[in-house]
Amino acid sequence: MFVNQKLDNWSNSYWERVTRNIGPIKFDEQETIRTSRVAVLGVGGLGGPLAENLVRSGCQNLVICDFDVFDESNLNRQICTIEDIGKRKIDVMEEFIRKIDPEVAIKKFFKITERNIDAVLEDVKVVALTLDDPATSIFIARECRKRAIPMVESWAVPFLFTWWFTPESVDYENCYGLDTYHYSYSELSNMKEEINLATYQAFLPKVFAMPGVREKYDREQGAFEEVMNGSIGARSFAPFVRITADFLSVDIIFSGILGIKPKNLAPNLKGFDYINMEVKEAVLKH
Repeated sequence: MFVNQKLDNWSNSYWERVTRNIGPIKFDEQETIRTSRVAVLGVGGLGGPLAENLVRSGCQNLVICDFDVFDESNLNRQICTIEDIGKRKIDVMEEFIRKIDPEVAIKKFFKITERNIDAVLEDVKVVALTLDDPATSIFIARECRKRAIPMVESWAVPFLFTWWFTPESVDYENCYGLDTYHYSYSELSNMKEEINLATYQAFLPKVFAMPGVREKYDREQGAFEEVMNGSIGARSFAPFVRITADFLSVDIIFSGILGIKPKNLAPNLKGFDYINMEVKEAVLKH
């Protein structure tokens, strides 16, 4: 028989926020969500709404990291207003999250280095890689694999997918076909411009190889080629970004925290084209 009664270690305020979760989420699962530490590394277009979703879902243990500040180009998709231009993203995000749940525990880092990676990943159950920094992403992926911390990634394209990097999947550099194994993180950092360009050129063909994605990005003819050759930045449309962040939230909760949904392991691309209403699947060469 269903009894809607809060757990003893939940505050009244927490209970009021999560009571409508119960049903889709069991009481013991809600407690697991509350206490599991999730690292959202990058709180821009994907990571910002993702962190918001996790807190609204009752997660009270977050690590956030971002080295960037808001500019006007972020207003089309990120959690910011014109009043936030020039402010650090992690500071704005922390303030925003605490207005949702003042009880949330937040560890925040402006950047990730070899000196603080132990603190960043301490007791972390799941890592969401949402950084716009390929060199640092490689380093984080290596460290997560070494520590057997599952790491999830997605891209804000009109195709819902996530892929997980675990000891059972291919590694991050192998997945993207990167020839970077022989570089240490300090070497990657010192060669950041070259590494970022090389990885950017490696990432895009993998992600945009999904059936139908190219056509959606080339509705204004020529835009796709300009993105692919690096003449313009990757296109970011708010609905694409937000629906991807929502899907990431579902995967982190049901696959990463609760373990009741199978993880889609890299390099398998399997997801849903929500414009053409079609399931898509492709296994990328690596």
